[in-house]
Amino acid sequence: MFSKAIRTSLIVAATLASATVVAQHAFNDADKAVEYRQKALSVMQNNFAYMGDMLKGDMPFDLSIFNERAEVVAKMASVPWVGFAQEGAMPGANTDALPAIWDNWEDFQERAQQLQTNADNLLAAARTGDQQQMRDAFMTTAKSCKGCHDQYKD
Repeated sequence: MFSKAIRTSLIVAATLASATVVAQHAFNDADKAVEYRQKALSVMQNNFAYMGDMLKGDMPFDLSIFNERAEVVAKMASVPWVGFAQEGAMPGANTDALPAIWDNWEDFQERAQQLQTNADNLLAAARTGDQQQMRDAFMTTAKSCKGCHDQYKD
């Protein structure tokens, strides 16, 4: 008989494997790719805004929650980009993405990579507990978001 830890590990592995299969087929249609990237970006934005509210003093600062939110942003920063690469997932009635993304694909990918780096740096700053480091890293990450939105979002 399997131990509880081995059984749990097998269940988690099977779940992840099935999620991978679903993800591979999730973009059989461009609308699903658009929905995927929009939802991923929305999760990032919601967590990022919460951290911003704490740093601005619009809500009480809680280091534990800030760290949790920074971790989510860092993890999510690599997620949405595959939804832009799907054939046919270019702008339409259901997206604010501009055609400039696909016209300047290399720049867009570089900006996505820079956001990932900045989000990782934000998480590292959060883990120090130093609010000035957090503010600086937050602002750098915010500039990454804004720069991409200014260039590639309607």
